[in-house]
Amino acid sequence: MSSLRELSERVALQALETVDDNSGGRSATWVTFANIWAEVRPASATNGTRIGGTTTRRFVKIFIREISEISLPMQVVWGDRTLRVLAFRDATNSRIELECEEVLQ
Repeated sequence: MSSLRELSERVALQALETVDDNSGGRSATWVTFANIWAEVRPASATNGTRIGGTTTRRFVKIFIREISEISLPMQVVWGDRTLRVLAFRDATNSRIELECEEVLQ
């Protein structure tokens, strides 16, 4: 697993927060709950077709220090990219591995 010096990318972890609007409905927004250092590793990419064109999906693995606030749904903001967290698992040495996806139109 990664050493501390490999946690060289700054990322923001965001959770989906649902609040009542003043019209009797609910609205959802992404709220940052942690700004942390991470190791980001490209994993794979796929191309597919859909109505109106093609879609590219990139998969990324992100390793972070263990924190207690991890739950789905969650997304990661890394620079100008927003990555949806598909799954997470405990890695070695008090680390968590986030399996993420970026969809490009």
